[in-house]
Amino acid sequence: MFSIAAINDTDSRGQWEPLAPTKEAQEFHLTQAYHDGLLKLQAKDYEKARELLESVLKDPLISNAEVDNNTTDGHLLQLKFLVLKNLATVFLQQGSGHYESALRCYLQAVEIDNKDSVVWNQLGTLSCSMGSLSISRWAFEQGLLCSPNNWNCMEKLLEVLIAIGDEVACLSVAELILRHWPSHSRALHVKNTIEETESAPFAPRGIDKLEPKHVRLKFHDKRKAPDENLDEGTALKKLNQNIELQIAEASWAALIDGLLGILLPLNGCGSEVGTGKLHRSGDVRLSILFPPCAEIVMEPVEKKEPTLPPSGEGMPPNDNDSQRASNSKEKESNLLEEQPQERRSTRLESLRSRKPGKEELDFTAGKDLAKIVLQLLEPFVISKPDSKDSEDIDNCSVSCADQANSLDMESRDVAKFVRETSKNYGAYHIGHLLLEHAASKSLVCRDAHVKFLELEKLLRNWGQDRTPECSLFLAELYYDIGSSPSNSNEFLSEASYHLCKIIESVALDHPFHSTFGNKNFCSFKSFQGTDAISPDSSICESSHLDSSLLSNKSPFWARYFWLSGKLSVRDGNKAKAYEEFCISMSLLAKNENADNSCMVQLPHCKISKELTVERILHEINLLKVDFLLEKTLGEMIEKEVYVECVTLLAPLLFSANSLSPSLASDPKGDGVTPVELSALDILIKACQKIKPMDMEVYLTSHTRKLQILMALAGMGECVAFGKAFHQKSVSKMLSGPEMVSGDGTSKHWNDLVTEEVKEILQCVSQVKNFIDQSGESNGIGLVSIFSDIQSLLLAIMYSIANNVLYKKSSMQVNADQLEQKQSNCFIDAAIAFCKLQHLDSSVTVKSQVELIVATHDLLAEYGLCCAGEGGEGEEATFLKFAIKHLLALDMKLKSSFNSSSREISPDDRQPSNDNDFKTSENEISSDKKVERMCGTHNSESITAMKDDIEGITSKGTLSFSGQEKDNAIALQKQCTNVDKINLGEKCGHQLDEGDDELSEDEKEELELMIDNALDQCFFCLYGLNLRSDSSYDDELAVHKNTSRGDYQTKEQCADVFQYILPSAKASSRTGLVKLRRVLRTIRKHFPQPPEEILAGNIIDKFFDADLCEEELSEMAGSEGYLETVTKMLFPDGGNLKQYKASLLRSSEPYLDVYSNLYYFLAQSEEMNATDKWPGFVLTKEGEEFVQQNANLFKYDLLYNPLRFESWQRLANIYDEEVDLLLNDGSKHINVSGWRKNITLPQRVETSRRRSRRCLLISLALAKTSEQQCEIHELLALVYYDSLQNVVPFYDQRSLVPSRDAVWRIYCENSMRHFKKALMHKQDWSHAFYIGKLCEKLGYSYETSLSYYDKAIALNPSAVDPFYRMHASRLKLLWDCGKQNVEVLKVLSTYFFSQSLKDAAMDIISKITPETSLLEEDKMDKTEKREEVWNMLYNDCLSALEICVGGDLKHFHKARFMLAQGLYKKGGRGDLQKAKDELSFCFRSSRSCFTINMWEIDGMVKKGKRKAPGLAGNKKALEVNLPESSRKFITCIRKYLLFYLKLLEETGDICTLDRAYVSLRSDKRFSLCIEDLVPVALGRHIKALVLSINQVETAATDPASSFEHQLEKIFGLFMEQGTLWPEICSLPEIRSPEISESSLYGYLHQYIVSLERNGKLETLEAINERIRKRFKNPKLSNSNCAKVCRHASSAWYRSIIIGLASITPLQSGFSNEVQTLSQQTDGVVESSQQLCVDLQTHEIWNSSFEDSTHLESLQAKWNPTLAKINNIVIKKASDGDLETANSLLRSSYNFYRESSCVMLPSSLNLSLVPSRLVKEKQFPLSMEGVEPLDLSNPRKLLLWAYTLLNGRYASISVVVKYCEENAKV
Repeated sequence: MFSIAAINDTDSRGQWEPLAPTKEAQEFHLTQAYHDGLLKLQAKDYEKARELLESVLKDPLISNAEVDNNTTDGHLLQLKFLVLKNLATVFLQQGSGHYESALRCYLQAVEIDNKDSVVWNQLGTLSCSMGSLSISRWAFEQGLLCSPNNWNCMEKLLEVLIAIGDEVACLSVAELILRHWPSHSRALHVKNTIEETESAPFAPRGIDKLEPKHVRLKFHDKRKAPDENLDEGTALKKLNQNIELQIAEASWAALIDGLLGILLPLNGCGSEVGTGKLHRSGDVRLSILFPPCAEIVMEPVEKKEPTLPPSGEGMPPNDNDSQRASNSKEKESNLLEEQPQERRSTRLESLRSRKPGKEELDFTAGKDLAKIVLQLLEPFVISKPDSKDSEDIDNCSVSCADQANSLDMESRDVAKFVRETSKNYGAYHIGHLLLEHAASKSLVCRDAHVKFLELEKLLRNWGQDRTPECSLFLAELYYDIGSSPSNSNEFLSEASYHLCKIIESVALDHPFHSTFGNKNFCSFKSFQGTDAISPDSSICESSHLDSSLLSNKSPFWARYFWLSGKLSVRDGNKAKAYEEFCISMSLLAKNENADNSCMVQLPHCKISKELTVERILHEINLLKVDFLLEKTLGEMIEKEVYVECVTLLAPLLFSANSLSPSLASDPKGDGVTPVELSALDILIKACQKIKPMDMEVYLTSHTRKLQILMALAGMGECVAFGKAFHQKSVSKMLSGPEMVSGDGTSKHWNDLVTEEVKEILQCVSQVKNFIDQSGESNGIGLVSIFSDIQSLLLAIMYSIANNVLYKKSSMQVNADQLEQKQSNCFIDAAIAFCKLQHLDSSVTVKSQVELIVATHDLLAEYGLCCAGEGGEGEEATFLKFAIKHLLALDMKLKSSFNSSSREISPDDRQPSNDNDFKTSENEISSDKKVERMCGTHNSESITAMKDDIEGITSKGTLSFSGQEKDNAIALQKQCTNVDKINLGEKCGHQLDEGDDELSEDEKEELELMIDNALDQCFFCLYGLNLRSDSSYDDELAVHKNTSRGDYQTKEQCADVFQYILPSAKASSRTGLVKLRRVLRTIRKHFPQPPEEILAGNIIDKFFDADLCEEELSEMAGSEGYLETVTKMLFPDGGNLKQYKASLLRSSEPYLDVYSNLYYFLAQSEEMNATDKWPGFVLTKEGEEFVQQNANLFKYDLLYNPLRFESWQRLANIYDEEVDLLLNDGSKHINVSGWRKNITLPQRVETSRRRSRRCLLISLALAKTSEQQCEIHELLALVYYDSLQNVVPFYDQRSLVPSRDAVWRIYCENSMRHFKKALMHKQDWSHAFYIGKLCEKLGYSYETSLSYYDKAIALNPSAVDPFYRMHASRLKLLWDCGKQNVEVLKVLSTYFFSQSLKDAAMDIISKITPETSLLEEDKMDKTEKREEVWNMLYNDCLSALEICVGGDLKHFHKARFMLAQGLYKKGGRGDLQKAKDELSFCFRSSRSCFTINMWEIDGMVKKGKRKAPGLAGNKKALEVNLPESSRKFITCIRKYLLFYLKLLEETGDICTLDRAYVSLRSDKRFSLCIEDLVPVALGRHIKALVLSINQVETAATDPASSFEHQLEKIFGLFMEQGTLWPEICSLPEIRSPEISESSLYGYLHQYIVSLERNGKLETLEAINERIRKRFKNPKLSNSNCAKVCRHASSAWYRSIIIGLASITPLQSGFSNEVQTLSQQTDGVVESSQQLCVDLQTHEIWNSSFEDSTHLESLQAKWNPTLAKINNIVIKKASDGDLETANSLLRSSYNFYRESSCVMLPSSLNLSLVPSRLVKEKQFPLSMEGVEPLDLSNPRKLLLWAYTLLNGRYASISVVVKYCEENAKV
């Protein structure tokens, strides 16, 4: 201890006080005390150990240490954990009386450290011995989580689960043990017992046969019910007799009925005991008996499970009694003899008892139409995305399952209660115990609650007091029933009575003046603020709430104050209610801090099943809203401060996330609910005034309002804001039908519900527009609200079906006005239900279709599918909505699958609108796509197209009667493309996910489903049976009010067309898609216009007439142009009026059909030939397809010659045909094949002409500037397309466009229309194309560059004008040279680099005057011009490099121009740089040559990061112009030719070889580039020849390299030798170094080199290749034949040289030679031997070989051959035997393959007698010497055979020998 004071402080020395010890010192003392406690524990001094350890725990340092993220107290928490752990050990050693303390220590310890499996094991063992099996189970499970392989926890958990009776969990743990220890005996026994399927009847089975046993666990006897020791002191006086009470069933209701049967008479007559028989008395012990047929679930007998309804299907009100009755009939006997079983797995039980073929039981008698609502629609309620709601849904599902089993559980509970109260003192006693039991268990028994209250009144004056819990339970029941609008206030007064009884029971021990004084709580003044109250608001805090009474029973008092507050609200005492709600909320908040639970379950209550802080907070905020309604909100609405109003009201009304619907306090409007309705109306009004609208608040307001109105109208119950919807059985006084009939105001509430459903229907359309405009999908909040509204709508439909439609369908009477309103409400709810599902983008197309089908079936059940607001089936509101949405789904489905097969832009799939036509990109040439995309869309805004595809206005819907068609057109807007896009994003979103595309079968199934649904809708609405043919297996259903139609004649079809004509006119193409089948049916009777009209076909005449299109182009857009065009259409002097009159005469009475049928049918047909297979238009079938599509528009134009849309669509059809002909032709037909085909070029020219003329008329009919701009652009593109040097018309080599007069006219026409389009709209593409046309026409380069510059200014991010600008500059630089100052000056104006621009302009300004004549000045200016030229050139290259960087790496045009620029520059290393640059297009990481090019896609990808340019010039460029297939193929050919040239000049032989091989085997472009294969081969040969020449001139030894290059040339000769004459004549290859003779000379050199080097095997191989390549060399050309003969001769000579080199030179035989004659294996050994003689001068005598080569070979090999002069052939030496064998095989091959070659007779063989050999003299002329007259190949065979075997044999024997060896 130490103290601190000032030195000069003398006054306070006597007052010094020692300072407190430091924290470290305190921690040390605590640790020391803990150590001492452990020593005492070791010494078994338990009392002292306990004292020390508890002192450590009580120390503030330890007690205040909390488990959080603060690491500073970690060691203190560890110390606390150890103290608790050891203190628990001390308590265990002190005996069972201290087990509770030990348990608390363990629980505190695991809160600190939950990872210690030892503590969990000890906790589980202790709690098991104390009988707390749930804690034990939890502890062992946690121990396994900490240590999954802990055997103690596993085995003990198994036994605890057996004791509990959890069969499923027990089986799982047993399997877990067996996975670790397969032979574990106990686990095997448990598993086999549970899975045992066969057992004796009525015997225990499964887990019931097991008893828990463990050496370290103690179990209480769970199989015996504990005796209930009744309080003898408080019991009333009993009689000695027993009264047997027989009840109908084992249920609470039956038990209460029995008690009431005893007590009611006693209450009226008194308790009397008569004589002669035992009278019933309330104080005589009761013996309660169940009927013999009743079965209690506790018996181990097989029982029949009641079949549950499907998911979401609920029981209708008041069905419990019949359900229970039917269930009780199936139960077995044996009630009280057996003890109750523990919880078992219903799944395993059902598996044991299931029989094959057993069907589910159906408890419903007949067809329940109300239940159909749930069966059909409940599965389509949107799932909530957030986890909290998911848990609510799961809880709801669990509760549904629990309700399904509630009858069995109730029977078991009743039996248990009866058994426990068997020693009762009479009916009063049992009734008292029953009420206490109900309060303690919070019994959920709706039909018994009223009887509970009746029983309570009878027992109220009985002597024994009730517990406060029982009083509160009864008060809650009274309030719950009294809250219904149909019930009186008597129930509420009874609730107040029981609350007073609670106060009375606790008043003596706990005075309320200090605990519940109002002065200590928040005042009503503070309540009247303007802020919403949060759950943790300090306004509800009070220090007095810490009293022991409230703290110990906080859930109880929270319930008390909650109920008291609700009653205060009923009494109008809002200030008191507010204070009591605050107390209740504070108690719940404190309870949350204590045990992490802020919820009090109230399962016995119907309205509020649970009490939460949110629920109380909502009531508090409603009181606040009530105050605000008095003045504040009205003033805010008057002042139009709507945002502030929403900000104020929304937090108050929606403070709780999830609330169950509360019923109204009373129907008069002075309760809480009308206040909330008024506030909601104000909130909705304020939301509507705010722009943009807060959709979440708006939807939530409508949801809450509908929820309240449903409760007031008594429309049943639904699980609050959960997907799992089910109808609950309620008591009679709360049932929906009785509320409607009994309450006079129910009609008013039903009308309000109907109006609110209409409001929600309109609200859904507003939400859809909001989602579309905001560009968002739907947030989690909105999806949750959608789900809530769907659940409420489902409840409304169920209620209407149950109360109105069911009666209507059963009675078959006409509906009155009320029923009509309810039916309309039912339809509106169904439509709103469907629309809500469509707003969720995660819902699949299949689910949307299934929902519409299910809704249609549901409405058909009630005869409402054709009904609507007008009644009598006239409006068909649902069918029109269904048809429109199904049409949109069908269109989007087809569009999505078509786009997945081809990579096209989404705009390609958008159909055209009737009145505002938009050209789709797939209908024109791909070179024109972006121009239309960027500049020619209609200018109508999206806001002008708000009518969504499914919308049906409430004020007026479309009528399809012929008399009202004009009004219908005016009432209903057409659906535009924008609507389709927006809907497509909703209905087709799941089709665009790369992870989950539909298969073909699934796609077909989905399309069939949509078709079936549409067929049924059309059949019901129009009576159009589209399944009249025999191809359909099933027929359409005939619903009530379904239209009847039969269209077999022209008149009938005309009537049908008149009927659907208003719908067709008011529909977009989406709506016409389904009508296509109807229109096709009608067209069968109107296949084409009458013959009289076709005979004078003005359209065909206009197409084929000789017109001056140039004049029309000049007149286009001027006044009088339309008149001029009209005169051309009617060339015979007629006019439009006369033509219409002729049509009327020819087409009556079907003029309307002819005038509209073909136009609507053309719009509905799939007219896009692009969707067909590649090359389709090249076939006859494709030509007919295009012609059929064109005919529809041509027929329409015959009747509507001035219809703009038809002319434009017809132009697009022809333009698309040209596009596909050229694109597919470029891929499937080469240039030569195209030119040989007469039909295809003629089709292209005809379609181009027709497309131009259609556009010229469209231009005259265009009304708006946008339309005129679009047509000018299309016309310009059509003309421009005819100018391009592309395949298949031109090959970029010899065939190029001729720039004649026609070509120039097309250029001028194209430029004229581009300029006119530019006047209408300043679009960059127009200026871009004008610049290109200026270049083509040879205008000044300054003009073209200025247009490029303008295009760049209009679209700085487009790469196309930027590339074209600098590519043109580069071309001018290498074309105009370095000395053209004017060109340099103009090009310097468009520098890419600003710094270089300034420098260049400065230099140009100095050299511009040409005044000086000095030579030095001229030289200096020349150098400066070159300097400027180099600066410009490098600037262009730098700009082009920007065009190939980053995301533009596949912009191949710039890469090609960059390579050309480097090549033209010609500097050091530029050639290699050019090759490397272009190699990007022809190289990949896996191959040194491959076509690595891709078509340039014009779709700009948003959000992509652009690569910065060089030198700080950051050009964020992107591709805007797409590339057509023909242009792409042309680029491949052009680049390939240039790349091959670069490879040749750089000498890259390896890549050339790979290029040649790759081009020959290429599959993608084989037809496009097959004519370039000879070019590649020629470049390869040329490079090889150049390499050979370089090797020959090199100073180093060239032998190996030279021979290698010759070998490559020979290989090329073998592969493509026949092409050498063609290759040598190619313009790209033709040169002095390359000629056919020189190439064959290299082949001869190769053969000579092989012969010189003695490569016999190689010579043999090349002869084999020659034999296979040229079947008959004699028939080849002379050069080829020479090569073949040369190869054979070289082979022949090489064999002779080989044989001569191994032939022994000693002549004659040795003395040991045997002369015996014998025959072995057919070989005759005689005295004759084989002698060989070579004529060397004949060997080198060849007329077709080069004498120089022969002389060199003769000089090398003559010494060896000259030695073979009359030599007797002996066996070769052992070292040469292998060579001899090889030579024999080669000689045999030569013998077989060279029969056609004439060889010189240079080899002589003869047979010599041995005697002459011995004499060593055997001239050939001597007698006995026999010359062999054989061919040279046979002689070689004999020579080689003799060398190998050492003996002579006949040629036949040798040949046979070789054949046999060849087979081996």
